Amino acid sequence: MNRNIYLLFSILSIFICLLDIIEVNAQETPGLSVGNYTGIHALQSNPSAAIYSAYWLDFNIIGLEVFACNNGFYIPRSDFNVTDLLRRDYVFPTYGKYNRSFLTKGGTFMRNFFTQNRVLLPSAMVVDITRGLSVGLLLQSREAASGDCIPYDIANFGYYGLEHKAQHNIEYNDYNIYTAGLVWTELGVNIGRTLKRERFDLWAAGITLKYLWGHSGYFARIDNVRYVVLNDSTMDIRNLDAKAGFSLAIDYRNNDFPGPEGYTLGHGFSFDLGITFIKTNRELRRLFPGRLCEARFEPYVFRLGLSLLDIGSIRFSRNAQKHVFDGVSHFWEHARDFTYTTVDEAVNDISNRFYGNPTASLNDTSFTVGLPTAFSIQFDYHLNEKYYVHAMAIQAFPILGEEAVKRANVIYVMPRYETPAFEIGIPLSLYRYRIPRLGFWFRIYSFTLGTDNLGMFLRTGDFNNADIYLSLRIPLRKGKCLKSKGKLPCESF
Repeated sequence: MNRNIYLLFSILSIFICLLDIIEVNAQETPGLSVGNYTGIHALQSNPSAAIYSAYWLDFNIIGLEVFACNNGFYIPRSDFNVTDLLRRDYVFPTYGKYNRSFLTKGGTFMRNFFTQNRVLLPSAMVVDITRGLSVGLLLQSREAASGDCIPYDIANFGYYGLEHKAQHNIEYNDYNIYTAGLVWTELGVNIGRTLKRERFDLWAAGITLKYLWGHSGYFARIDNVRYVVLNDSTMDIRNLDAKAGFSLAIDYRNNDFPGPEGYTLGHGFSFDLGITFIKTNRELRRLFPGRLCEARFEPYVFRLGLSLLDIGSIRFSRNAQKHVFDGVSHFWEHARDFTYTTVDEAVNDISNRFYGNPTASLNDTSFTVGLPTAFSIQFDYHLNEKYYVHAMAIQAFPILGEEAVKRANVIYVMPRYETPAFEIGIPLSLYRYRIPRLGFWFRIYSFTLGTDNLGMFLRTGDFNNADIYLSLRIPLRKGKCLKSKGKLPCESF
């Protein structure tokens, strides 16, 4: 026991020391989806993970995930802490003569951003170990958006405006800029199945089929833009090859919300696939109890999983516009004097400038945006007693290319202390395979709270990202039946 306490104390000490040297941000909510007591949330990382969890029944009451990260804009660490939002008199800092709410980073590196937010609505899963089967029903609302290969010159003009003299009279030639975003609700049915059960080996597979209601979506892809800003009001766009589509829940004529088409503007399908291999050091039981709750959780040496996530897309056909600008140019004078107040005004004016016709750029009234598809590999190793080490890699796999939200790549290693009543984890990861980060989460019975962005609270770095997640569930553990006639073969934890 003393050795275990010392090990836990050592991990926490190292963790505290790392706070001052590592930039922290996040994306994959390991506290919700990793471990034997995550229940239905394990399906987020692998749809085959539920069948051999420590629960035979799990109800999600509510959950929340908030994540946003960019590498171009920030608030200095001395000016903001997330706890400032609890103060009634707090006012966000402003910077520069235009009173911007944030600062921009210098340098010529490419800018990028990624956001992923979700509300985990009431959902449930049940596991029948006798039949080697798990079934789940999942409901959640989600938002995801990404942008990549955004050149520094465009980012600077976006922040400073055309009056940024340092970039005047320079021809910029930019390629392959993209951004895309989605807001949707999904209803999914999960099925997990035991494929093979031998003396010390288990193989399981799972699939989650989801129907999607699209509430808003957009994409923009600039294959090439060549331009010169001559002064604070004149821009010479010498070539533009671009496509853009949007479907928003507003009236484009007067900005009324919701728009004439309501809240659901598109539909789609998606699915997750996963397979899990489990190695045990004790021979697996071959006799199963008659009741679902009497099944026992079987400890393992290690667990290896592979999964494909969010394979699918949403087709927007209501209140949708797709515009194409194919090798066009325009000498734009008085570029600062536009007074757009509605979407229609802006789109029609831009089309008229490039084509001489306010509707010529309109190419279609429907378009498709792909989900943030990714490939994931998970490895969980049981060190001893209540201690585990988990490793995971997420690689973006956008099936629709540039017209899809691209998930940010990440790889992490996480020590974990786990009991039925209490659990903590400390994920150390590389965001986009380059940026080190550190986080912390805990679970008390069925309530989980975590963040991989401790800088939000401890001011260990400039504020350019946000992350927090939580969930509340009602789980029923294997080997623990509510009522019984006679003795049950209950697991001792």
